Amino acid sequence: MAAAAGASSIGIREMLGTPVRPRATGASSRRFGVKTMALFGKKKAAAAPKAKPVAASTIEDELAKWYGPDRRIYLPEGLLDRSEIPEYLNGEVPGDYGYDPFGLSKKPENFAKYQAFELIHARWAMLGAAGFIIPEAFNKYGANCGPEAVWFKTGALLLEGNTLNYLGNNIPINLIVAVVAEVILVGGAEYYRITNGLDFEDKLHPGGPFDPLGLANDPDQAALLKVKEIKNGRLAMFAMLGFFIQAYVTGEGPVENLTKHLSDPLGNNLLTVLSGSAERVPTL
Repeated sequence: MAAAAGASSIGIREMLGTPVRPRATGASSRRFGVKTMALFGKKKAAAAPKAKPVAASTIEDELAKWYGPDRRIYLPEGLLDRSEIPEYLNGEVPGDYGYDPFGLSKKPENFAKYQAFELIHARWAMLGAAGFIIPEAFNKYGANCGPEAVWFKTGALLLEGNTLNYLGNNIPINLIVAVVAEVILVGGAEYYRITNGLDFEDKLHPGGPFDPLGLANDPDQAALLKVKEIKNGRLAMFAMLGFFIQAYVTGEGPVENLTKHLSDPLGNNLLTVLSGSAERVPTL
């Protein structure tokens, strides 16, 4: 019976085109791993080498997210049809999500004007948010930035005729000096921007000396950086509004508000403050 089984297996191998090998005896008969040949004696094609993983998105894909007719819009596709977006919002400017409910930018001159207003306010808000947070954080965690380095109390010190103190150094600046410096420096910079006194091709994104690291030398990268700038600027404007409301309601700076909330999230939050159960200091 064993001989018949062996003859049968040899016949099958010959039909499949597999070379007939003598049966091994002893320990070698227990070895496995004989390579299987293809039917009719043809060898299997070698497996194609695995391709290297391609980057999730190229620069063109990234630009398509923020510019052009297929860019991201302010509502998901199912809630907003692209045909409802005004024609003048065509995705050519950074940060265009197709949102203009009051039609403020129908006229091209208004479009350019409001774009400039938004970008300038966004830049000021980013600087202001950093100025609100950094001195208060430094003062809270060991640095000497004056008696009270909270943004609204710094102005009060100037109104009282005192001078500023940062990092233990007295800065002889009173209210009159601060106002004059602000008018000259900020007003002069704004005048040059409006009149394009430095003859820039793009007054809103001048580059050149204002880009010392050359981050925007590549036009595609510059286009993406413009989107990041306006997105962060819009977030900063909302943050500034939050800082104003927090200061009015709690009488404290943003760092102190955040510290108290993190130390007791359930006992110190928006609901407890509004309900009066959280400890409050006098408002402004």
